[in-house]
Amino acid sequence: MATLYVRDVPSELYERLREEAASARRSLSAETIELLRRGLSARSGISLEQLIQDADRIRGKHALPPGSPPAADLIREDRDR
Repeated sequence: MATLYVRDVPSELYERLREEAASARRSLSAETIELLRRGLSARSGISLEQLIQDADRIRGKHALPPGSPPAADLIREDRDR
């Protein structure tokens, strides 16, 4: 496995990375690898149309029952408590 060294990381960026790693219960190295993996996957050439089709397919699997209140109404109700 290769080793990657990164120099001159701005303090604010390093702190944010450290916080993200802690919240995900990962080491700093593991979090960095995950972020690199996700960033490079996002650039893998998947078209916007394919993403929209995938989103529609997933949305169809998790459709709300007829007569369900809109999400905005539920959020507003929760805020008003």
